[in-house]
Amino acid sequence: MKAFLIALSAALLCGTAQAQVKDTSFRDADGHRVQQLELVVNATPARVWEAFATDKGFSSWAVPVAHITLGNDGMMESSYKLDGKIGDPDNIRNQIVAYVPQHLLVIHNVHVPKGAPFKPEFIDKIRTVIEIDDLGGGRTRIVESGVGYGEGPGFDDLYRHFSAGNAEEFSDLAKYLASGPVDWKTELAPVTASVKK
Repeated sequence: MKAFLIALSAALLCGTAQAQVKDTSFRDADGHRVQQLELVVNATPARVWEAFATDKGFSSWAVPVAHITLGNDGMMESSYKLDGKIGDPDNIRNQIVAYVPQHLLVIHNVHVPKGAPFKPEFIDKIRTVIEIDDLGGGRTRIVESGVGYGEGPGFDDLYRHFSAGNAEEFSDLAKYLASGPVDWKTELAPVTASVKK
């Protein structure tokens, strides 16, 4: 019985470690800030790609409303509003700068909703790079890097906002890959509160 409990504890610890979001942020050789998160999940690269690059996948964990036009200069349009519609003027829009299926997605925010907790001129400087690495055995490493952060209060506010928000979203991604889609009706209040922070 004791051996079973030890094995069970080890399995639970391993499962927790695999879903742990790691902050691997750093400054590059020129001193520029790179905001970076890393997550290892028990899912194939194809499943992780589907979570980022398809309407159904993205709306299953990130936002309740999403439409993705995959391609260089494509668009990821989304809304945290449960009753939102694609084409609404206050939707979030991220241009797809470049992609390699199941490996790489580079996006650039081109529109934030009114009342966002940061100024558009600061987020306009940021590029988000999502790397998907096959670790074999049905395990995948996801690394998200935000590059382009300058210095000063505006960039500091933006950095803090995305440091907390992206870590929360990575946790949501891990939950989705392990347990299935988010019930947005139940989750809407906390998500809305998070966006307003």
